[in-house]
Amino acid sequence: METNMGLEKLLYLQGVGAEYIDCYGQHAHIAPSDRLGILASMLAKPYENADPVPPVDSTLSLDIDESVITDKTHDLDVAPWLSLLPSFQFCYLSSPVIIIYLAEQLTEIGFTLKFEDGVELSSGKTVFEWRSHTKDLQIIGDYRHNNIRYCRYQVSLMDYISETLPLGYHRLTAVNVTHTDAVSELDSASGTLMIAPDTCFQGAIANNTQDPIKSTIDIIKPANTKLWGISIQLYSLKSSHNPTDGIGDFKALKQLIEFSAEQGADFVMLNPLHALDIANADNCSPYSPSDRRRLNPLYINIDEVPEAKVNSINTDSLGVEVNLNHIKLISYKRVFDYKYKIFIKLYELFCSQQVSSTTRYALFTAFKKQQGSSLAAFCKDQIAHAPEWLSMPADFYAYLQFIAVEQLRACQQYCLSLGMKIGLIGDLAIGAILQGNEVQSHVEQFCTHASIGAPADRFSPSGQNWGLTPLDPIKLKQHNFSHFIDLMRTNMQFYGALRIDHVMGLLRLWWWPLNKSLGNGAYVYYPLDTLLAIVCLESQRAKCIVIGEDLGIVPPEISTAMQQRHLLSNQLFYFSQNQHGFIAPQQHKTHSLMMLANHDVAPLKGWWQGDDLHIRDRLALYPNSQQYQDEQRQREKERYQLLQWIDVGLKTLSDSDVALASEFNNLSAKITSLIANSVDNGLALGALDNLAFDQLLDAWLMVAAISESSLFCVQLSDLMADKHSINIPGTWKSFPNWQRRLTTTIDHLKQDKKMRQRCQLIAAVRRQTSCLKKDF
Repeated sequence: METNMGLEKLLYLQGVGAEYIDCYGQHAHIAPSDRLGILASMLAKPYENADPVPPVDSTLSLDIDESVITDKTHDLDVAPWLSLLPSFQFCYLSSPVIIIYLAEQLTEIGFTLKFEDGVELSSGKTVFEWRSHTKDLQIIGDYRHNNIRYCRYQVSLMDYISETLPLGYHRLTAVNVTHTDAVSELDSASGTLMIAPDTCFQGAIANNTQDPIKSTIDIIKPANTKLWGISIQLYSLKSSHNPTDGIGDFKALKQLIEFSAEQGADFVMLNPLHALDIANADNCSPYSPSDRRRLNPLYINIDEVPEAKVNSINTDSLGVEVNLNHIKLISYKRVFDYKYKIFIKLYELFCSQQVSSTTRYALFTAFKKQQGSSLAAFCKDQIAHAPEWLSMPADFYAYLQFIAVEQLRACQQYCLSLGMKIGLIGDLAIGAILQGNEVQSHVEQFCTHASIGAPADRFSPSGQNWGLTPLDPIKLKQHNFSHFIDLMRTNMQFYGALRIDHVMGLLRLWWWPLNKSLGNGAYVYYPLDTLLAIVCLESQRAKCIVIGEDLGIVPPEISTAMQQRHLLSNQLFYFSQNQHGFIAPQQHKTHSLMMLANHDVAPLKGWWQGDDLHIRDRLALYPNSQQYQDEQRQREKERYQLLQWIDVGLKTLSDSDVALASEFNNLSAKITSLIANSVDNGLALGALDNLAFDQLLDAWLMVAAISESSLFCVQLSDLMADKHSINIPGTWKSFPNWQRRLTTTIDHLKQDKKMRQRCQLIAAVRRQTSCLKKDF
């Protein structure tokens, strides 16, 4: 299907991509019909109040009316030149400039810059006014429309304001003072000027070079600081103090924080804690939230709620099973029923015991006021979608958010009080579900006719569809990026660092049309520079380090931008390979988080035993038996490569001053012997199965901990030598994703000498290898 020039221009303006580099490094061209399908989805009227999820709109087609093309092209291409100021623009503090648009003429413009929240300059001014003449301004672009030349002028603020400007979202007004009537958009306009720091907050990972912003002071640490921590799926934790809840909560998190701090860890990394679909508790994936700005109340520690401390809750009257901790797989429906029935009791106690004069009531009222209409919309959505038996007022849901926020903040403060340099690392999902509150309360900023996913690759020949609704880049800009700002701000407030899942989404996302007749999807591009500037500003304000999950197909633009703006890269051990095998830990990216495993790959024991391959074969996820056999052969090759990698690493450690390294000399000798006897870097399938896994795990952890990465993270399940996968990508009900709990309680883990020894080994290596030479 051919596209005419007008349509091609509109596709470009809307950000619909035409080609990309695929996972094989080849140029892939997106079919014109697929691009038109995404464009049709973007231009369609949004779904509103989707309850239940609306049927796919079968009226959409690839035939787009010429008048629509003309009108939309004018709005996106011509209209920006016909307004004196854009409604939103940004600059960095190191180069403060503003942009204006004018028909080519000699004229004088009067400016007023009102600083956010009445912030004062050193002179005491909260508003700054000046005038600029076009003859003194630099033209950085032009456009002809109706035989008139329109110019884009750049105004350097340093030419008019000698004081250091405050960071923030300021109000900028411009008036063409030559035209005293000032009635047209080219004569008078107002907009937001965001002044952003040049980089994200660095905190404990900063080197000896001060970040180039004067208004924010980072905690400066020595160069080559190598921190480490433990990652956990919070729901999987077991606490002996919570025998009934059936799910990990903030009490269990505090216990893990205490254990981690005792071992010298500087952070605990969590799965997303976003609010999930209240209408269906079994839709439990933390990466498919209803609202990323709200917390999942199931994580509330009931024992620490003030109402529970002073009152005894009779659980016998709840009518639900209360001893849920013995269950290996979480029954979210049963947990939901149990905990929400207790929440009702606690809320009733809160209402009966709190009066307007009490401090706690004042805090709750202040919380609701601070959260404003956003919280009110969430509570209204909860009422509309809650089960019939859960008939509660809006304040009930506000109360649960109030408690959850209070407890999560307390967990972060507990981390810092115990000497952790970062504390909690949160995780921000890439999107939200269509019928959830986040999308439906801001439907005007999303494309409700499309879903986020990924194009075909070697692991998913048909591509991936994640069932999440994408923000629309055009609508996002038209709303001055308000939802994206809110999203960053509300998540960064809780954590010492925030991992942004699929950070490539700041540049582009693969969209699938919900109507399958509209094709097979395409990449849609986003305003990367603006979004990154927002991330930098919100990061510095919250003093929150930012980590971008850049696994998969990563365009070079993203890598460059992340380095420039100081977002940490996210490396995964299994994927850190080259043609010779696993990459030496001393060659890992310095400014990064190295994770030994994440939720989409098996722990080392499961990987070593090939359990993840067996599961995929059992679930018929391989297109044919040959691919399964190929994967098995490849895994055996990788197991030998892992042994080689460990062998070299142990020899490196034996030459260093790392304590306890000598304990692994016997294992090193055994590995060397196995390698020497191998043929073509591989023996018969299963030849390595008798290797003592506990020793292999200890050696793997030690060598991996050499990593040059600023942050090094190991799963609690790996420290336990657990083999079970958290999630099998491409499955839903066929595998118990996001349901498995740990086999032992945290109290038991604290007493586990092997666990403590592994942590001590990691801590020793991280402390003592920051200056190891890089000729691994």
